[in-house]
Amino acid sequence: MPTVVRRPATPDLYRLVAAALIVLGVGLGATALATVHHRTALTRDITGVSGPLSVSAQDLYRSLSDADATAATAFLTSGAEPAALRQRYLDDIARASAALTVAARDADDADTARLAVLTDQLPVYTGLVETARSYNRLGIPLGGAYLREASALMRTTLLPRAQDLFESAQRRLSGAQRDAAGFPWAVLLLGLCTVAALVAAQVLLARRTHRIFNLGLVAASLVALVALVWPALALSAAAHRVDAGRGTGSALVSVLADARRAALQARADEALTLIARGSGAAFETDYRTAMRDLTGLLGAAAARAPESDREVILQARDHASRWDRLHGELRRLDDRGDYLAAVGRATATGPADPPAVFGALDAAISRALATANDRVDRQAGHGRRALTGLEAALLLGTAGLVAAVLLGLRPRIGEYR
Repeated sequence: MPTVVRRPATPDLYRLVAAALIVLGVGLGATALATVHHRTALTRDITGVSGPLSVSAQDLYRSLSDADATAATAFLTSGAEPAALRQRYLDDIARASAALTVAARDADDADTARLAVLTDQLPVYTGLVETARSYNRLGIPLGGAYLREASALMRTTLLPRAQDLFESAQRRLSGAQRDAAGFPWAVLLLGLCTVAALVAAQVLLARRTHRIFNLGLVAASLVALVALVWPALALSAAAHRVDAGRGTGSALVSVLADARRAALQARADEALTLIARGSGAAFETDYRTAMRDLTGLLGAAAARAPESDREVILQARDHASRWDRLHGELRRLDDRGDYLAAVGRATATGPADPPAVFGALDAAISRALATANDRVDRQAGHGRRALTGLEAALLLGTAGLVAAVLLGLRPRIGEYR
């Protein structure tokens, strides 16, 4: 005998349809709610954790490198160094210590290990600098050896750890931005399935009951459409904001931070070449490499930056070119044996002297960095505000969808009692 397939009785079919629609509706609400909650948490991390950690790492590297360059420049002066240079060095060390404290608050295990090295070795560095300073005040040549040892500690231990900390913070920031900028495919697909299922249920009811509309299922369909369209639009708007912060914010920050690092290294190399007194060829080579990197990085930053940021970056590039020309004049004085004139030029305080031109370069890069960092924070804040109120609305919408399905199908099931 042929197998007879028993079709479910109409009340059981309606119960099955109702259960399926409720599962889909709750699944859509839960998925949208989880996605919105996760994206909100990511934008909060950008503005409250990974973004500030990146800024702290930038401040830490800049303060350490500037302290090293300032100590080297101050050492060039015989006897007591200029008060302004001494104060700048002390301010750099204080800012570095403050940045270490801020970074430790949000550091993960790997970053904590890096911070431990920095915390342990920074007092060693400052001790070497103070020893070099004491010998220099007494006119004892041994001070130069201590200063070179301090600079070597800074370059081989402190600055690499600070750079690793910055790169780790940038990876964390970029990861949060990438995840927050993703398209909500799960919400879209589940939403379309829910709407399609509701339409199919209404067609089934229309064929079996000869009623064109079921008000409960129509209401449930409208709720499902809202639960699909609103989160999709809000999440897309938030993603667009965060992605804008990544392209013209954090990505630009990485380039500008590299440019500032190259500028600070070149400044320290300039002073160390003079301190070496004829045996500083390696430092001069490092200076040349750093300046090539600086020029290329500023050009890349100008090409990447939005129009509003480009002027200050181009100003920084002009300052770098002017500083390099002044460095060439300084090196010509030293190379022909006029060491005192070279030192005088390197430590002069006039507006057209190397220290002032470097200060203008550093200030321009710092302004560009501050703008880019602010853009990261601002765009993430805009993205979070685009999701405001959506979680509560999804909870209410899911409850409304379930209620509408029950109100639409329960009377049809009751007709068979």
